Amino acid sequence: MSTETVDLRVKFNRNLHQDGREQSEVEILEDEDQISDHGLQQTEKQKLKNLQAKRRNCFRVLKLFLGVFYFLILAGLMTRYILSLENNKMNNDYNQLRTELSVINKTLLDEIKELKNKIEGKQCPETWMRFGKSCYFKSTKGRTWADSRSFCQFKGADLLFINSKEEQEFVSKLTPNQESWIGLYVGWSLQKYEWEWEWVDGSSLTETFWDETFSESPYYNNAVFLSTEGKWKRQYYSTYRTWICEK
Repeated sequence: MSTETVDLRVKFNRNLHQDGREQSEVEILEDEDQISDHGLQQTEKQKLKNLQAKRRNCFRVLKLFLGVFYFLILAGLMTRYILSLENNKMNNDYNQLRTELSVINKTLLDEIKELKNKIEGKQCPETWMRFGKSCYFKSTKGRTWADSRSFCQFKGADLLFINSKEEQEFVSKLTPNQESWIGLYVGWSLQKYEWEWEWVDGSSLTETFWDETFSESPYYNNAVFLSTEGKWKRQYYSTYRTWICEK
């Protein structure tokens, strides 16, 4: 009598002899089905591992992509925030500059207005006469041209310089019976290298009122005076005449 027990890997054979002895045999199974099943299990496990590895790789790539994406978003937000701050700063600086310019303009306008009021409303000293925006002094004594100018400068003025026909008519009435020095004299021109007429304030001639019967050519040591008719004539500096100051 024999019995057979099958295991997945081992086969047991048990034989019972007539004399009552029992004999067992062990046989290791290596049939193709079992090997095939084992190989299939190994293949499935490998596929599962490969699939899991691919999933992990895909997850890593996704995490990297999301990280880069979030980084770019954060960089964009930071850039926008910085640009917004710069824009606000520029706007604040612009508004502040406009405010400062407005204050400066107002200050300048106020100063100009104040200066204009002072000029137009200034009072001339005693014995001085006002015409337009200037004050005039007519002497009664005679001096040389240089001494006459020194007197005017001592009074904070200078010898008369005429800029218009109206002013010429006004000063002509100040010397009805006397000839008076004015601030026109012969100076040396460094540009032209010659003697020419110039006013004491450095300005050049714009209008002239020469006596037609008198030479107007400039000569060394010459200065100009108003005749009793109010016309311009020239004479040496050392001649004594009255004078007219202007300030």
